[in-house]
Amino acid sequence: MQLLTISRVITFIIISFFLSACGAGDEVTVNPNDPVESEPSGLIITNINGLQTSLDEGNFTINAPGQIVASDTEITYEKSILDENNQTKNIISDIHTLTPGTLQLSSLMTITIKIPDDYALGGQLTIAHLNGGSWSSITNSTVSQGFVSAQVDQLGSYALEMQRTVAFSDVGPTCDANATEQSIRFVHVADMHARFGYQEQYFSRIKAYYKKVLSESPHTLFTDGGDDYEKGTVAEQISQGLASDETVKLMAFDLRVLGNHDYAWGPEKLLEFSQDNNAVVLASNTRFEGEKNQKFGGVDFAKVQVGCITFGVFGMTSVPWDELDKPIEGDPIPDFIKQFKMSWKWQQIAQSIVSQYSDDVDYMIMLSHLGKGTDVEIATNVPGIDLVLGGHTHGGEDFIELDNNALVIQPDFYARGVTDLNLIFNTANKTLSSYDYQHVDTRTSIEPDEETKLAIDEIMGRYAPDADTEIAISENYPSDFEVAGITALATKHSSSINAALLNPELVQKRWTPGTVTQEDFHKTFYVERQPSNTPGFNSLYQVTVTGTDLNTMIASQPDWFVLKPEDIQVTTNYNVALFKGAALNPDLFFSSVTFNDVKPIAEAWWLLDQYARFRTTQCLHLDTDTQLNACQDVANITTWNFDDPTNPLTPDSGPSVLSYFDPENDGWGPEDTRYETTTALDIADLTDGPSGVMAFTDHSPTEGFKIELNTQANGDFASEGMVSDYTLVMDLYWPSEGKDIYRAIIQAETVNYSEDDADIFIDPTGGYGQSTFKSGYFGATEPEKWHRVAFVFYTAPTNGVFEVYIDGELAGVKEFGEIDKRWALDKAVLLFTDNNYETVPGYLNALLYAGRAMTRGEIKSMGAAQQKLTFEQPTRVLNQTIERHYKAAPAIKTNLWIEQRNKFFGNASQSVNN
Repeated sequence: MQLLTISRVITFIIISFFLSACGAGDEVTVNPNDPVESEPSGLIITNINGLQTSLDEGNFTINAPGQIVASDTEITYEKSILDENNQTKNIISDIHTLTPGTLQLSSLMTITIKIPDDYALGGQLTIAHLNGGSWSSITNSTVSQGFVSAQVDQLGSYALEMQRTVAFSDVGPTCDANATEQSIRFVHVADMHARFGYQEQYFSRIKAYYKKVLSESPHTLFTDGGDDYEKGTVAEQISQGLASDETVKLMAFDLRVLGNHDYAWGPEKLLEFSQDNNAVVLASNTRFEGEKNQKFGGVDFAKVQVGCITFGVFGMTSVPWDELDKPIEGDPIPDFIKQFKMSWKWQQIAQSIVSQYSDDVDYMIMLSHLGKGTDVEIATNVPGIDLVLGGHTHGGEDFIELDNNALVIQPDFYARGVTDLNLIFNTANKTLSSYDYQHVDTRTSIEPDEETKLAIDEIMGRYAPDADTEIAISENYPSDFEVAGITALATKHSSSINAALLNPELVQKRWTPGTVTQEDFHKTFYVERQPSNTPGFNSLYQVTVTGTDLNTMIASQPDWFVLKPEDIQVTTNYNVALFKGAALNPDLFFSSVTFNDVKPIAEAWWLLDQYARFRTTQCLHLDTDTQLNACQDVANITTWNFDDPTNPLTPDSGPSVLSYFDPENDGWGPEDTRYETTTALDIADLTDGPSGVMAFTDHSPTEGFKIELNTQANGDFASEGMVSDYTLVMDLYWPSEGKDIYRAIIQAETVNYSEDDADIFIDPTGGYGQSTFKSGYFGATEPEKWHRVAFVFYTAPTNGVFEVYIDGELAGVKEFGEIDKRWALDKAVLLFTDNNYETVPGYLNALLYAGRAMTRGEIKSMGAAQQKLTFEQPTRVLNQTIERHYKAAPAIKTNLWIEQRNKFFGNASQSVNN
């Protein structure tokens, strides 16, 4: 706002009121040194009608009812331009004066003042009354559509006052008066995006780290840089935001700021999310303009006492994003949702807050969800900001010390890392004397906090019991284009569309072959409700077009997946499925095409979920018309338990044959291999007691074990007679000796074995796999312990993968398309041999080979290592399970956001965003 230093006074002296009976005229007296446009004459409050008038070009209005005065009363209106003296008192508008000030009104009249168009400092706005040189806020003030109104019972001077809401908090022990210095630590995270599901346990790991730091440093602040909602678990979608709300509050942060995604579920949910019994919630560029009985918990500023040091903290929120998944940065930038007025003048707000509160605190912090670039700009240009705890960038952790000594921190995102900052203060002068900083990887460095884990599991179980249920089986590793095609079929299954045109670039993550769950579908199309409180940007919409326009659309996007009738009639209307961005912006994607009857269908993940359940009830894979293995009676699984030392290699069941690999016929096998009980071998028993096991030695390249498959060729290399998809399960025990080297497990090459390295190893950390692009080894087993290790292969020319399971639980998936023909099997597979002698002695309790890829549920059913490894083909069991879950599938309302909006605002609201 432009600051004016010269005060102008505009005076309207109302001489008389027009009386039709007398024919008297109106006279208005104006300051001759400051001429202004004429105002309405005859400002008299009458006994019968009161007074309703608009002054100062609509910037100030009066609405006085009848009977408010005993008799007709003449008043005077005067306006003073805002000056610097009143600005320092947080007055933000011109001053409107009504005289005589001694006039007492018998009831309340309403005055309304327009918020200046260029006002940008945030805060809560009220009308204030000047009394004896000081301003007092009128508590009944309300804000609506750019105006502030209040009911008053006297005349006088009124203006708009900005009031910042301030919270106070004490953290940790009180100040030690004898201490010369004090250490204060910050455990900071941001952009966690609901990554609290069953598998990752990231939130419980973060909470464990915070508890550890708190036990070491009682003066520790737990801070959250915003964006707690969206992109994470499907539980948030099914619970309509409640699961994320509960989980974030379970974390019990000390301070958190609202991020742009935290507005996703609309006003009602945001009001709930802002109420936190533990954390101070900061929203310094957000002003709530709702009803008085709807309390917004976000505050403009917080004073936090941590021992001897007083921190000042304010928080900023970034701009919204649109249905094209892009930030809205061009003017006018809309608010996220109605009744929450945003200011995007972050630097002005920061300067104002620092100026107002810097003398009251020792150290000023901006808890920011603006991103690294904006954080650095503000901290550089606003003297007095000492620390920025950031978020929003999604660029990994970062730490910067500016030339003015301000510290700017950006933590890792998706809850994958924790920033640990330790500040050392001189308690005599309350200044920072030193600091140290570290980044901790959530995924590898922290074990989950059991209490938090159990609480989150309960939330997941309550809202999303099917989140990790095996609801379908994918035979292949589909490309983005193929995923778009399956999504088109899923949309057709659940709606009335007869065509679809889908951009494969909107696929966020492909699912891998085998088990597919709700979480997998949500990761494929995680939901970002953009704009806020509307369907996700990759939700499906239906539009109606003519055949001519449909042909034009198809020609305009040759790289998109197309589902269409065989013969498109040019004059026929077609219901076409599009992703949201294309549906709402036809001019950006299709030349000269207009849409009719544009309406949302549903979120993409939910459509896939419904379609997957249907496919499984039909005993079909999700992505092919091949019958599910669980619906077939095929003897392609063989097990060995090594309980009979007289016939040790005879299978317990199944067609495959296990033998010693001895191409030189030197008879090494029976001589160097022992079959005895764990007791006799003096090694650990299995969890359910002693067991007969195989003790194998270190093998040369011409030694090991060989499985002759005796199962049908399958998968991508079936035409070459190869088994492309298969499973191997082993109960393994490794002595401590030799644990520091790589040990060969599986070798697929059985002809040129002397020239070929083994294909699966165990590494020195106890992980199983193969060093390949981006990933390779999974799990972390220990020596001197039994583990049931399973390998599931889906080999393919370009999109092959393998999975590693430890004790029935998925340890990792090797993706990125490297698992090709090298890992496919041609009639046999070798075990515990390698061309480079990378073998050591070990123990094998049981072995299973399946001539197909087993599902996650099947692997899990076999559990951890125990005396017997058995498996019974669960014909139709999976199908029956899915039928049960199909009936209990989540009911996602396609227009839920409209229902939410109307519930909060009433049916009169016609748009979501201002």
